[in-house]
Amino acid sequence: MTSASKAARIAPNRGVIHPFDKKYGTDTSGYLSPEDLVTGQDHDSLNYGYSAIAPSVFREALRRWQANSPAVAGRIEAYSFVDVGAGKGRAVLLAGELPFRKIIGIELNAHLARIAQDNIERWRRATRTKGEKRIRMIQADALEFRWPRTPLLVYLYNPFECSLVAQLAEKLAAASRSGSPLVDLLYMNPTCTDTLSAQGLFSHLWTVRIPMDKADADADPYGTASDLVSAFRLRRQP
Repeated sequence: MTSASKAARIAPNRGVIHPFDKKYGTDTSGYLSPEDLVTGQDHDSLNYGYSAIAPSVFREALRRWQANSPAVAGRIEAYSFVDVGAGKGRAVLLAGELPFRKIIGIELNAHLARIAQDNIERWRRATRTKGEKRIRMIQADALEFRWPRTPLLVYLYNPFECSLVAQLAEKLAAASRSGSPLVDLLYMNPTCTDTLSAQGLFSHLWTVRIPMDKADADADPYGTASDLVSAFRLRRQP
């Protein structure tokens, strides 16, 4: 099976332009296979490809995170939102709807990171948030990222294989010892929950299947109408 035919089977609607992009003039739609994202860097072979979160799912997941976390309620302004494997940056832009202290996208692929930065600028012009300084995009390996010393909401849209998820969890635990001990994971399509549970570094808070609204379902590259979402919290470190 060729790469193109495999992509067509996995994401039959990959050519559909999402209403989000039509509204803001951005480029966050579509699907890119893992083979499309190979650049010769160390962790290329562990990526799961690119697609963007449905806005209705993202907003409901954030609502549930706030509603089910007493420690978060009323304190979202203290948290930094970090999207690991940010792709073209749609989740970073959606996070801009909430008053996070910082909003950071980390993307290994330089081409996607450039698209995401362009999307941030387009979104700023469309929403007239010219003075918005909270949002930034970083082209880097997430395992080498220097985490903000603030409470963290780390967002994963199933970006890579479980071995990297395990290493990421270890890095977050280490960073919490010199920064804030408050670290939550919001994990979309969580294929590595068993890995996280086996490590024992994060406690599982909840898992729920969130339906997409009609606009999102019609534009979903995979032709699905819901996403599974899990939330985890870093256990108190000794």
